[in-house]
Amino acid sequence: MALALPESEVPNSHSAPVQRLSSGRQTFPPVSDASCERLLDVMTGETASAVVGQTFNWVDDIWGGDSLLASYPEATAREEFRAARDSLKTCKSFTGVAWAGECAAEVTVEKAPALGDEALSFHLISQLPDGGGQRDAHHVLVRTGTTVVDFHKLNVDARAQFPLALIGKQVDRLSAAQSG
Repeated sequence: MALALPESEVPNSHSAPVQRLSSGRQTFPPVSDASCERLLDVMTGETASAVVGQTFNWVDDIWGGDSLLASYPEATAREEFRAARDSLKTCKSFTGVAWAGECAAEVTVEKAPALGDEALSFHLISQLPDGGGQRDAHHVLVRTGTTVVDFHKLNVDARAQFPLALIGKQVDRLSAAQSG
């Protein structure tokens, strides 16, 4: 928990709670595309030895965001990240079940920021139930040594973008902890 960002370091935040998780994944059935399922497993730290989640509740932004830090032995962290990168080559869309019921998402990859040892950036775009708008979930996946972190920002009917400066702070903190 010491590697989580203190609220004082999260600009425009009114809270940034942290919790230890068994994994970030819930017990939903697998999604329709195996490569997308593998990506989701990496994003949620499905096979990690330790997982910590932090929620970011920003002032004037009801959608907020979060990060999920998953810890592995270093070789495994590299393998998990490679699996995510490989999955994004073929994972273009999927259907499955989520909290609100059945869902369908399109996956769009964008240029990753130069952070950590490796980084990926992509959006999961889906329609809200009952035509309630388009849900855009921006993910930045970063590996720093033995840790794979999924930074996630949600928006509806507008492009989501997780704050790059906040990702940089977290990655710097993880790098310092692993090199000391």
